[in-house]
Amino acid sequence: MFKFLAKLYQKPLDALDGLLDGLTSYKLVLYYLLVLVAWAIVVSFRKSVPFSWHAIGLSAILLLAVCRASGELFSRVLNIARNFESDYITALILALIMSPATTGKGYAVLVGAGFAAIASKYLLTINRRHVFNPAAFGAVVAGIFFHQYASWWVGTSALVPLVLVGGVLIMRKMKRFLMVIVFFLVYGFFLHQQFDGAAPVHTIWLAATGTGILFFAYVMLLEPQTSPDKFRNYFLYSVLVGIFYGWTRLGISPEESLLIGNVLAYALERGKLLELRLERVQKEAAGLYSFSFSHQGTFDYKPGQFMEWTLPLRHSDSRGNRRYLTLSSSPTENLLSFTVRLPQKASHFKQALAKFKPGDKILASHLGGSFVLPSDKRQKLAFVAGGIGVTPFRSIAKYMIDKKDERDATLLYCANGAAEFAFQDLFSGAKNLGLAAHYIDTSTAPISADIIANAVPDFKQRLFYISGPYGFVKSVRQALLSLGIGPTNIKSDYFPGYG
Repeated sequence: MFKFLAKLYQKPLDALDGLLDGLTSYKLVLYYLLVLVAWAIVVSFRKSVPFSWHAIGLSAILLLAVCRASGELFSRVLNIARNFESDYITALILALIMSPATTGKGYAVLVGAGFAAIASKYLLTINRRHVFNPAAFGAVVAGIFFHQYASWWVGTSALVPLVLVGGVLIMRKMKRFLMVIVFFLVYGFFLHQQFDGAAPVHTIWLAATGTGILFFAYVMLLEPQTSPDKFRNYFLYSVLVGIFYGWTRLGISPEESLLIGNVLAYALERGKLLELRLERVQKEAAGLYSFSFSHQGTFDYKPGQFMEWTLPLRHSDSRGNRRYLTLSSSPTENLLSFTVRLPQKASHFKQALAKFKPGDKILASHLGGSFVLPSDKRQKLAFVAGGIGVTPFRSIAKYMIDKKDERDATLLYCANGAAEFAFQDLFSGAKNLGLAAHYIDTSTAPISADIIANAVPDFKQRLFYISGPYGFVKSVRQALLSLGIGPTNIKSDYFPGYG
């Protein structure tokens, strides 16, 4: 029965993941916010929200204009890379938590909140990393200087279904369910203590449909630039914010509780943002190029982890100017490197990369990922790479060589022809340390369960790592499951929105 239900739900989940795979996290949040504002305008005709459609629409347009202009101003004056999507996201968050304007003073409040929010991203920074959530900071400034505080009208019951559905999509994309769950548990505990005698379910229902708690957790708590990445750190962060948000007797507003949490997040993970200088570009195979950067000071990471990379683009396409890319370098090397495919019809991000020259700068942040070697060196391993998905295995192989870290590992490297295989000399060099590489041409037929079983006869004894495009990861995972390999013995790492 369990297997039947698992199969029943697996197909829609695969379809959902495929859809999310085509969007960056920023794009998903931006679309989500646009839908919420549009739906608020629609239900305003039924008086389901306390504001008119034109007040909501004009306020949102004003905030978008102010945030875009402010971002352009600070970006040009300070010569700092800008993310247009981030500015729009900040504007729409403010449009949903600040009351829509109906008077001249109301419009002035929104202008001040929008300007302060964007200014905080450029001016209130330490080592090029902004400390505070921009929208929360803008809302606090509006309260201090204009005595008009955030109303969190997005918590209106008419918007709750969309807030909930979109929030679940964001959590699935960003894989931060635990952060939100911990926050809700702490918030719920303190909230219930203040409603002694009330039924817990009734209290939760009132909070969910009458406050902005869901929107706060799904959108603002998770904001990647000002929240921790590591589980231990974001556990503490969620607990702290949950206490200040839920314990209303402290007299702290939701946006203020978030700013307090932001300070803790920065203290826990200070070295989140690096400004790197390009040292060299090296062709690795047909269409594959490695970009290597120097950095100041020490930077610790594990082979197989990824980072978010931001290019200083004045104009970008719908994909934006940020990408999550795996580090193809090893912690044993002096330079930080990533390897990408540069197709003829490339995104604006990759077009800019193709023009990069030594000395050009890029921003890197949000080190993360659990696609790393197990601590038990006796564990047999199997690496399955699809095309550009070979990058984490390059990092791992180089680390094994430099550290003389012996592992019983097999690499199945799939690509469309011999010209696309990269790092072959490196993989050969790791052979004496236990890494056996197999090169599989998938230009005529995809990798299958039979191919895997023939190349790795003791497959049931191995922990499998799969890396590559979403379709490849999904196909290999299904092949492994058909061989009787349990889900706990399969680790997958694919590239969201890679292109």
